[in-house]
Amino acid sequence: MDSTSHRQPQVSNRFLQPEQLAAPQAGRAWSLTEVFAEGQWQSVRVQLEARGWNALQIEQIHDQLRQGWPLALAENNVAVLSGHCPIKARRLH
Repeated sequence: MDSTSHRQPQVSNRFLQPEQLAAPQAGRAWSLTEVFAEGQWQSVRVQLEARGWNALQIEQIHDQLRQGWPLALAENNVAVLSGHCPIKARRLH
């Protein structure tokens, strides 16, 4: 029996390797140390999650922050664009 006739099992794409899960999306370069006027991105993200923003909205807010918008305006822009604002989205100052 030659090696070409021996079939390799087909690899499933159902599960991703850990490095694929952590890799940035195509066309986006990000790091864990992004810092905006409101603080480090990871802490800003946690605050947004605690106030009820969903993952898609948080990514949109992140994009707005990268473009230079202040957090309050980024949140407002995303709320207007998505037509949805979380119940707990009031700012705590």
